[in-house]
Parts: sequence; C-alpha cells; structure tokens
Amino acid sequence: MKLNGNTSKRSAAARREAADFAAQERSAHRSGANRSAQSEAAARRAAAPKQAAPQRPPVPRQEQTARRSAPGAQPQPASKEKKPRGRGGRIAVRVVLIALAVLVAAGAVGMVLVAKKSAIFPNVSVCGTDVGGMTQSAAADAIRAAGWDDTSAPVLTMTFPGDRTITVTATEIGFDATPDAAAETAYAYGRSGNVFSNFFTWLHCAFQGHDVASDNLADMDADALRTRIEREAAEINVSLSAGSIEIDEAHSAIRVVKGASMITLDPAAVAERMLSDIRAGKFGTSAYPVDMSGDDKMTLQELHDAVCGDPVNAGYDPETQSATESKVGIAFDVAAAQPLWDAASTGDTVTIPATLTQPEMTQEQLQKHLLADKLATKTTSLSGSSSNRITNVKLAAEKINGVILQPGQTFSYNDVVGQRTKANGFKEAGAYSGGQVVQEVGGGICQVSSTLYYCAMVSNLKINTRTCHYFPVAYIEPGMDATVSWGGPEFKFTNNRDYPIEIKAYVQNGSVTVEIWGTDVDGSYVKMSYTANGLRATTYRTVYDKDGNQISHTLEANSTYHSHDTTPKPTPTPSTKPAPTPTPTSKPQPTPYPSVYDPGDAGED
Repeated sequence: MKLNGNTSKRSAAARREAADFAAQERSAHRSGANRSAQSEAAARRAAAPKQAAPQRPPVPRQEQTARRSAPGAQPQPASKEKKPRGRGGRIAVRVVLIALAVLVAAGAVGMVLVAKKSAIFPNVSVCGTDVGGMTQSAAADAIRAAGWDDTSAPVLTMTFPGDRTITVTATEIGFDATPDAAAETAYAYGRSGNVFSNFFTWLHCAFQGHDVASDNLADMDADALRTRIEREAAEINVSLSAGSIEIDEAHSAIRVVKGASMITLDPAAVAERMLSDIRAGKFGTSAYPVDMSGDDKMTLQELHDAVCGDPVNAGYDPETQSATESKVGIAFDVAAAQPLWDAASTGDTVTIPATLTQPEMTQEQLQKHLLADKLATKTTSLSGSSSNRITNVKLAAEKINGVILQPGQTFSYNDVVGQRTKANGFKEAGAYSGGQVVQEVGGGICQVSSTLYYCAMVSNLKINTRTCHYFPVAYIEPGMDATVSWGGPEFKFTNNRDYPIEIKAYVQNGSVTVEIWGTDVDGSYVKMSYTANGLRATTYRTVYDKDGNQISHTLEANSTYHSHDTTPKPTPTPSTKPAPTPTPTSKPQPTPYPSVYDPGDAGED
C-alpha cells in the first residue's frame, strides 16, 4: 500500500509538472506572437508622421509569464495600442483657431471701415496716375495736374532702342473723361456691391492695385489702334535698319545705336503687347523687350564713311510740292571715338563727339518760305476804260489769279484765260486788230498780259514768247507790253527758278495789280530799264545781289510800234504821165527786232 501511495504521489507530481510545462509553452508562444505584433506596430509607427505619441514601456517577460501562469488566470488577447495625442499638436490647433479668430475680427472691422471710408481704395489709378487713398476732390486735382485736360497726351508709352517711342492717348483707348468724371469713376470702384464684395475688392486693390481705365474700354477702336501701332513699329524698323543715327546739335555730337541694323521688331507683336497692357491697366512708360543677341559686324570706320559728309541744302520736290530733306555736315575722329564704340554693347546708344556744319537752307526754312516772298508787283491804271473793258480786265485777272507754276513749268496766257467769247463772260470793247481800232469781244485783256509780262521780267523768269502791240499803249512803259490774241500772238514764260511761283491778280481802286510770289533764297533782285527812239524801244534786265552789286545786264527786247495817226489822207490825183521806170532797190533785210508785232495779226487791247 505504501508503494502504491508513493506511486500515486509521484504520478500526481508528474501530472502537475507536465501541466506547468504546457502552460509555459503556451506563454512563450503568446510572448513570441506579442513581440511579432510589437515589431509590426513599431514599423508602422516609424512610417507614420514624425509627431507620433510615445509607446508605453514593455512589460518584462517574467512578469507576463507569472501573470499568465497564476491559478485561474485566463489567456488575455493582445490589446490594440492607443496613439496618444501630443502636446505640439494641441498647440498648433490653438494657434490656427486664434489666427482665424483674429482674421474674422479684422475682416469685420475692415468691412465696417471700408463701408465708412470716404477715400478711394488703395493703389487705384487712372491711366497710370495713382489716386489711391485720396478724396474724390484731391484725386481730380491730381488727375488734372497730370495733364488730363489734354486728351491727346500719352497715357501709355512704349520705348525702343534709339530713343524711339510709340504712345497711346486717352482718347484712343476711349477713356477721355474730364478730371472730375475720372475721379468720380475711381472713387466708385469697389463700392457697388455689398460689404463683403466691397471688402474683398479693397483687399485686391491693397495687394495688386487696379487702374479704372481698363474697365472703360468699350469705346476703344482696337483695330484702328493696332493698325497705327504696327505702322509706327515698321517705321522704327526702317530707322534702325538705317543705323538710327541722331544729331545732337546742342552738344555737337552724333548718337548712334550700336548694332541697330541687327534689331528687328515684329510690328504685330508690338501692337499685341501694347493692347495687352491697356487691357491689363498697365499704363505709364515701359521698355519693349528686343532681342539683342548676335554680334555687330559694322566697324566704326564703316560708320564714319556712311554718315560723314558735307552739308546738303533743302530742295524742292514738284511731285510732293514740298521741301526736300536737308542734311547737316558731319565729321568725327575715328581714333578718338574708338574706345567709346568698343565699350558699348549691342543696343546701347553711343554718343560720339563730332563737328557739325549746318546747311545754308534747311528743310524747315525752305518749307516756311515756299511761296512766301513777293518777287514782283506791278499796278497799271484803268483810267478812261469803259465798263465793258473793265469787265474783261477783271475776268482775265480772275483767270490767272492763284495759278502756281512748278519749277520748269511754262505758263501760256491763252491756255489759262481761254477763248474770249460772250459765252465765257467777255464783252465787246476797244481793241487793236489788223492795224485798226475796233470793237472786239475781250478787248482790254492785253493790259493784264502786259502787267504780267513786266512782273515776269522783274521775277527774273525766262520769257518764251512775247509780242509788242501794233500801236504804243499808255498804261505801261515802252517795251514792257505784251499783246495777245486767240490763235496768236501768244505770251508764254517759264518758271526757271528752283522753287514754285504763284501768280496773284486783282482789280481794285480803278487799277489792275499783278504779283508774283515765290522763294527769295539769296536776296537778289531785278531792275528793268528802257531806251526809246521814236517808235522804237529797247528794254534791259539788270540783276543785282542783295548788297546792290550788279550781277548781270542783258538786253531784254526790241519793240517797234506804229504811228497812231487817224487823219484821213487825200486821194491822189491820177497822172497821165507815164510812170517812170522804178529804181532798183536793194533786197529787203529782215527786221533785227524779233519781237516786233506783225500788223497782219489780230491783236486785243
């Protein structure tokens, strides 16, 4: 029995040991699983954001084993770890909430202030004139001071190399309001909505600014403006391709854009850039970006050879009927200017000291004096003329009045006055015809042609065709008359001067006056003189310089007249004596006076 009792005791002990061993195995298994889960959790925490809550310190394995092996202890499932909230996160949330509160409070205060503020919103401008923060009255004064009363003044200026610019005016963009109206528009900006929208408009102005002109472009003719900008950009291209050389007379220098011939503008791109600036409210002055890359191949010596030369006087272009361009004489020292040229970059303006020589006649001077100087004038009396004759004289004067002759152009009296007919308004008056005084339509117009002939000689013009009267005339000096008739004789002269001339003719105070206007470039003048011997007269043209020194003295014309004897001649008595044999006479000689009037031709007086 004792053996059996010991055996029973040993069996019970063995069973307890086996149960303990099994419990330890299970605890070890669970500990391994827990360590694996902890490792995975640690990996996840490592991949999580930096501000992760710290983990609890691990429980020692022996304590875990003891807890699990205690009598009646049940296996505990692995609990989920809770991520504690850090202190830094709580502070960040508080800061954000405080900031939002401050913004809301500031916004509320701002809305109230904006609603009550009587000044224009900050950074608001009118075509580049800053009026932000001003009252409406002060803004009007500022706009007026900026030249707003002149709507042709530029509100946008784009600059280019060579000091070239393209400008746009307020009128062109369709915003040509008065200073007061412009200030009112600026003040009204951002005040048409509720307090919230007005406040956000105020914020927009405060940080980005706004030009109210960009809101009033409905009347802008964009196509016309684009065309004008493109044309001016093309003109700048031409100027740059020619070297963009400017003469600085005040400082005796020339200003050259180095490499100007390499700079090419795209007119369409220039126009688009300026229109874009207008729409965006970017007024004022800005430089257009041009491509300055490349190497300028022109040497300073080549520039010297291209621009230096003697002065050139302005001339006259009959096609354009205006003065041609004059040129200033230019000379400069290449060696002295070389350091300035080498130090400049492409697109820079180089100022080169130079010797400048002005032309004697500039384009401006000539244009000012075209048809501005009275070259000749002559007045002849109409005393004793009938009313019909005076009518004919007035009509002829009106026909030639205002006629302009370009250099080299010939004047024909018959062509200008036209045929003298009653249909053309002329009347019958006394005239010389076939050596007789007759009543003829247009009688008296030769007084106008004679007065014009005198002026043509005094103006030192070339006389092409002229014929004296058959009988002497009383209204002008001997040899100074010119008779005309439809079909001949004719009176013609040519403008052999360098500039145009204008004929002026009128009747007043019982006289007819003819003037010739042109350009007196040197002050020279003409004096007409004559000698008379019976019915023959010789005229002379003498030219003097402005100081009275004689330049030339030439014979102008020889004139032979006929006696105006109206006494009837007795009829000769027939003779019965045979007629004597006529004495041979020498062969008739041609008249030495090519201008003598042929009595067989009809004439008008």
